[in-house]
Amino acid sequence: MESLVGDNETSVMTQVHNLAWYTVVFRTLNEARRIEPEQKVNGALWELLTAGYGGLLTLGIRKLVDKDPRTDSLWNAIDLIKKRPELLTREKFVCYDGLPYDWELAQKTYYQKLTDEKFAKAHFLPTKGPEAWAKSEMMHRAFDKLSGNPSTRRREDKIQASILNKLIEKLEHPAVLKVCEMVNQQIAHAERLPEDVKLSTAITYNDINEAFKQVVQVANFLLGSFFCDTAIGSIVPTPQFDVLEALDAPWVKAENLNLLQDYWQKQSDEMDGWIQGI
Repeated sequence: MESLVGDNETSVMTQVHNLAWYTVVFRTLNEARRIEPEQKVNGALWELLTAGYGGLLTLGIRKLVDKDPRTDSLWNAIDLIKKRPELLTREKFVCYDGLPYDWELAQKTYYQKLTDEKFAKAHFLPTKGPEAWAKSEMMHRAFDKLSGNPSTRRREDKIQASILNKLIEKLEHPAVLKVCEMVNQQIAHAERLPEDVKLSTAITYNDINEAFKQVVQVANFLLGSFFCDTAIGSIVPTPQFDVLEALDAPWVKAENLNLLQDYWQKQSDEMDGWIQGI
């Protein structure tokens, strides 16, 4: 769970939320161009935006399915689960946080302890500890689905291996593999290929979107259904500011364009000087 929702910046959900934020920001700016196709947009700025978004998303997806054991990724989270099958029993799933295994007995005991005054008023049921019978019942129902809905519940019931296999299949979706191959060949590395081997077919924003969707669905299932933790309420972080503020304003005043042109030339000359007298 720590690698999935930990406070560190590399946790899976931190990565996912960041990529979702970049996606909505980019799509909103792109939509602005569609709404006003006649509106002039600085070509150099837009080229930087598109290249930056493509690099952020494809590299981000590649990191989320990284198999290096030193990384926080969905692949490694699933791999850790597969390595400890003895932990995937009903008893450990239900009781790991101090919940009672027999929720019906805990419910009966809980009601017997209620005073008439407390019983007559609205009150919150306990969610932790031996009295949390409602949470225990919910965990049993969740495990029923994971274990194939057995006719009789047993402490040693196991989670179906096919569930983890299906999650791995989603992480090996053609769109995910396509994105990763392109990143490995062209973004993360400048791969030297034999003359008879071509680079991966160029990917589209639709490919990136499909790959990201697979990653998000796996992350949400692990959190909400597999670990019965808080599922993703919203994949996109809620902005604490107006993301469209000043979008209708020019990037720079017309009278300052000559100053920027001079600055451009100065930067070009300086960098050209790097190669003089080597």
